[in-house]
Amino acid sequence: MKWSRGRIVGLAIFIAAVSVFARSVYVPVDSIKGPVCVISDTALGRAATLSPSRSTYNVIVTDGLAQVTLFQMFVNDFGKIDDIAYIFPLPDDASVHAMEMKYRDSIYTAKIFEKAQAQTIYDSVVAAGGTAAMLLQSRPNVFVQHLANIAEGDTARIKIKLTMPLKFNNGAYELSIPTMVAERYQSQGADPVGSSGRLWNPSPDRNGQTLQINVLLQTGFPITDLQSPTHPLSVSQISDVKPVLIERGVIDEAVVLDMPYGAGALLQQVATYPNKDFVLRFSRSQATQDFSVASCFDADQMPAGYFFCTIFPDTGLLGAKERSPMEIVLLIDISGSQSGWPIRKEKEIASMILDRLRTTDRFTLLSFNTTVTWCFENGASVPVTPENLTKAKTFVSGLSASGGTNLLAGVQAALSSETVGELDRYFIFLTDGFISNESAIFDAIRTHPSHPTVFTFGAGNNLNRYFLEESARVGNGYASEVTENESVELFVNDAWNKMESPQLQDLTIGFSGSVPENVLMPLGNRLYRGCPVVIYGTYSAGGSRTVTISGHRDGETVTFSREITLAVQSNANSMIPQVWARQMIRQMRIEEGSATTNKARIIELSLAYQVLSDYTAFLAYEPAAEMDAYGIVSQANTSRGVDSSGYRIIMPIENERVTGKDIISRDITIRLFNNILTILSGKGNWIREILVYDLQGRCIYRLRRIPANCTSFRWDGCRISGGRIPAGRYLIRIRTTTAVTTRMAVWQ
Repeated sequence: MKWSRGRIVGLAIFIAAVSVFARSVYVPVDSIKGPVCVISDTALGRAATLSPSRSTYNVIVTDGLAQVTLFQMFVNDFGKIDDIAYIFPLPDDASVHAMEMKYRDSIYTAKIFEKAQAQTIYDSVVAAGGTAAMLLQSRPNVFVQHLANIAEGDTARIKIKLTMPLKFNNGAYELSIPTMVAERYQSQGADPVGSSGRLWNPSPDRNGQTLQINVLLQTGFPITDLQSPTHPLSVSQISDVKPVLIERGVIDEAVVLDMPYGAGALLQQVATYPNKDFVLRFSRSQATQDFSVASCFDADQMPAGYFFCTIFPDTGLLGAKERSPMEIVLLIDISGSQSGWPIRKEKEIASMILDRLRTTDRFTLLSFNTTVTWCFENGASVPVTPENLTKAKTFVSGLSASGGTNLLAGVQAALSSETVGELDRYFIFLTDGFISNESAIFDAIRTHPSHPTVFTFGAGNNLNRYFLEESARVGNGYASEVTENESVELFVNDAWNKMESPQLQDLTIGFSGSVPENVLMPLGNRLYRGCPVVIYGTYSAGGSRTVTISGHRDGETVTFSREITLAVQSNANSMIPQVWARQMIRQMRIEEGSATTNKARIIELSLAYQVLSDYTAFLAYEPAAEMDAYGIVSQANTSRGVDSSGYRIIMPIENERVTGKDIISRDITIRLFNNILTILSGKGNWIREILVYDLQGRCIYRLRRIPANCTSFRWDGCRISGGRIPAGRYLIRIRTTTAVTTRMAVWQ
């Protein structure tokens, strides 16, 4: 298999072992939800949360692809900062292929590096006092943006470009953009989400960062039913919205919008942070040629061409018929993150599925949070009888949300449940997917000897869509995501129709003429009612092709064809190679599971196509910085908090939270009990200063009356004026004669 693209970069250059210790310092904000930005000042030992003051998504949708430019603006109101680390979400199937930073009068364009090399260079720039930005992928839908040495009062602007395919089902496209990273259950042995695993989520009634989303749709087919079930929109025709799109930078004045159909959709501004997944849907009217194809060609490159093709089967191909008996294994998430309306919708989904069972079917169900609970003894499936249905519905109605999300244990239990006979078996997982061990669960599904068919349902305004969609892909099934104001019945009916209708299985694809290479078919290799066949590939010669899809349905071979045209000369679809590379990387990550057997191949693809992956990073830094052969920035002096070896001196912030239990560090004992803060230091280690910061990094109180040679201090949270600090979380910074220690404390 060839992956050349011009001068394809080989495997990442081996970086000599250089001991660099300059890393971000994180505050333990473990019970705060959502995306977090942690700023750190290693000289002072201070850290606090921050978020961009403004985020803007400019989106151009052309048929089934969306090109997205994300702008993030950071303002430093916190004094000297070495490193900003902001955890934020992006769509999981997006190809992230460009990043740049604008700081003061300079624009720094990022280059892609193997992750270890990027970290080495970044740390060296930080230590030298230079300006840099580094973008990392923690998960396919979770990213970390680092910014180095942004001066007080200054603004840094980040631009990220990505391209993503849209989801299609039953004649409608769906664009989804996550706006937060929800709190995850930290599974044993799994890497934390982001760099720290500590997340922050602005509440919906908070005057949070400004969020702007601007969408331009251009298609070759009429657009109907353009709407969002999650956010208020302003929808206009192209002629009316074009001036606004130009003003907001979505397009420039010279752009000619020559597609037959188009529209603009703008997120209406609200006073509070709209912290839920942005979902936009529009319907595709029947076209004369029922397919969509985008291709890119450059005769000077190898491969010369890349294509992305969506083929829509005839509507009657997978029509309903009398179905065979089936067996259902229903797994229900009752962890604490499902509290409120999500678990009510989950219970509604489960009840509707039970109502659709016939007496010829079998079923079983189980719930999970920290532990797994079965409805029926031994977990074996039971026949559909009035008694068993009554017991199952009583089990569902009695469920309540609490505890952790030990989803792996729930999935393993479901997959190991006993089966009877040769019925068509479906596993249905109801969960928001807020876990940290996605790969382990994908492995459990992918490697199970029964080749399980998995359907997922997520109920929530913020969902781990990566887990829901990828579990269904690996499990040959389909994912449904239900938001707060949507009817559960529509989603259950759709999923049930897919299970009941005949499916086209064991898909194969053929091309007339020159056969494309590196073709990616649907991972599940199965076609359901209402879904298209999506194909990615490369080719050496363009022109007309007959694409033939074949598969088996109820023991019979079914075939359908479409005539498509692949580009034969250079065109504007330059993002197609990145889209193809991203899908190749996605499939290789699934194939390798929790191991890293495909790491070298993924790095090679990532570097060659400038597409971010788990193993690479985008890095932009001051072009004037001088670097040695190992990528280490030269040190002009040692006056910026670096030691004699040329690296930053780190004043670490410990990860423990101050509670009723003594915490001892650097000869300092800290206790917060009954809202009384007690600080004890060792002999000769005098307490010099105590500062109290809020989580925005603002110093709200300085304890001034500390006796000379003090080694013991108590404070009840009262200011000199007599007022007590409000209940909440605070950073306590303690300076003694030998150290600076910063801890999180929670006043009740």
